[in-house]
Amino acid sequence: MRQLRRLPLTPRPINGEILSSWMARVSAVNGISIPELIEYAGGAGNSDFPPVDRDVPRPLIAGLALACSIPDYKLAEIDLRVQFPNAQASFFLPVEKMAPNCYNHSAIPIPYCHACFSEHERKGTTPFWKAEWTMAHVTRCPKHLFGLWAYCHHCLCGRLSVVAHTKHGGLVARCTSCYRAPAAHLLESAEKTFSRNQLVASMGQSLTLACRGLDPDPIWLGRINAATFLSVLDDMMWIFLDANLDRGFPLISRCAPATYYELAGIGLPFPSCPFNLLTFHHREMVIAAIAIALVGGRITVLKTCFPVPASELDAYPFSSIRRSSNQDSHSEIVDRIGRWPAPLKERALRYLPAFA
Repeated sequence: MRQLRRLPLTPRPINGEILSSWMARVSAVNGISIPELIEYAGGAGNSDFPPVDRDVPRPLIAGLALACSIPDYKLAEIDLRVQFPNAQASFFLPVEKMAPNCYNHSAIPIPYCHACFSEHERKGTTPFWKAEWTMAHVTRCPKHLFGLWAYCHHCLCGRLSVVAHTKHGGLVARCTSCYRAPAAHLLESAEKTFSRNQLVASMGQSLTLACRGLDPDPIWLGRINAATFLSVLDDMMWIFLDANLDRGFPLISRCAPATYYELAGIGLPFPSCPFNLLTFHHREMVIAAIAIALVGGRITVLKTCFPVPASELDAYPFSSIRRSSNQDSHSEIVDRIGRWPAPLKERALRYLPAFA
């Protein structure tokens, strides 16, 4: 076993933090970069940086544990595979390779809530990246309802990193390009009043719980376990994307959470690619559409307003399925619906008379 000298400063991981966030904090307080920390703890060469958030190599965990005097099992628990045991690999945003020896070598390429970071600085608490921010299904902060973005809201090109404040020495988040602190974007000042954002944030929370192995909020499908909830969500994802009903119509109908203007940059029919590779706006539309499909007319319970009577939402998106020209997907749609919890299955089949 390699003998490593303990680093001078070794902050402890924060509950719910991702490993790269903790490594950024360790690097910042010791005056080194993340690639330099990986080289020291993992023995990697300049061009060989392993993944540091999911499926982390055991030698790197062992080296970090020695360098920071932390039990290796404590660091292993931060791995996203451990934090989200029910999550498939496609649930996570794609991993971006760290580039060594450049001006933003310690930047974190993970989306973040700028309001959360701004709050940390205002209260003097330590900023960190939360594990749920790595998930493709989570597009909004459930507390502030702001969208999660990986780039600076000021210059729109830099990533965030943690650095020691020049006056008080505490860790703060700063853009690696313009060095400004995260702050609420002016264009998002009214986002809390936008009903779709509330819906998306609630669905993201339930998905996070289910991926952790915890039962989701019963508002969606009643009291069901995490595995059943994720199975239904997987079916819904397939219906909205892979089945490609009515060339995307279910995402832009009167009941749906998107407009033709919003989809102008995406184009119809939708591009065929995994959900986690879609753009932020496309992913958010799909999650909102799934949320509406699950609650139907019960959407009033969520205190969410839509420009159509709640009773019309019961048919969404199932009434579009029988109009679809994609006949090959019909039988598979019915097979998937047959596995759903009784209330949702009955409502879906009610609007599929040709297949009931």
